[in-house]
Amino acid sequence: MICPECGTQLTESGRYCHTCGWDQKLAAAGKASAAPSQRPAWKRRIMAWTLVFFAALMGFVIMVPDSSASASLKVGQAAPNFEVVDLDGKPVSLASLKGRPVVINFWATWCPPCRREMPEFEAVLAQHKDSDLAFYALNVGESKLAVESFLQQVGVKLPVLLDQNDMAQNAFKILPLPATFFIDRTGRITAISESQMTRVQIESEIAQILGQ
Repeated sequence: MICPECGTQLTESGRYCHTCGWDQKLAAAGKASAAPSQRPAWKRRIMAWTLVFFAALMGFVIMVPDSSASASLKVGQAAPNFEVVDLDGKPVSLASLKGRPVVINFWATWCPPCRREMPEFEAVLAQHKDSDLAFYALNVGESKLAVESFLQQVGVKLPVLLDQNDMAQNAFKILPLPATFFIDRTGRITAISESQMTRVQIESEIAQILGQ
C-alpha cells in the first residue's frame, strides 16, 4: 500500500506512514465527521412543524392590518379636519367648509370603479349647481401632472383636491377606493360609501345633507 500523503511504501498493516505520520484510522474518522449528520426522524418532524408554525405566524402578521390604523370612521361622527390644495395650489380645509353640506370622494387614476362613478357625480352635481353644496374629488397621492392629464383624457370636470402627503387619507382612515363621505352642515358624517356609487345613490345621499 502506498501512503496517499507522501507516496512512501507502507508496512503490511498499511495503517501508519513512518515518513509523514499519516494514520489511516484518523483519516477515516475525519471523513466521517465531515459528512453531514442525519438527525433522528422525530427531530426532523419537530423542526419542520416549527418552521411551518413561524411561517404561518408571519403571514398572519403581514396580512392582518393594524386595528388602530384600520378603525374606520362611523356615521354620526364629526368629520376630521384636513388641509390640502386644489389644482391651482390653493389650500382648502374641511373646517373652512363648515356650515355647508360637503361631499368628499377619495379616488385615484388607477382605480377603475373611481373612473366609472365620476360621470355620475358630475351629472348629479350639475343638478345642484345653484345650491351651497361643496363637492371635492380628492385624489390620493398622485402628482398634479398625472391628475390633470387623466381629467383631460376622460373629459370630466370636477373640483379636484390633491392629497399628496396622505393627510386627508390618514385622517379619514381610507382603505379601499373609491370612498365617499357625505357630511351635513354641522360637520357630521351622514353616510359613507366604500364602493362605486350609482347616480340614484348619490342623489339620495345629497338630498339628505341638503335637507330636501
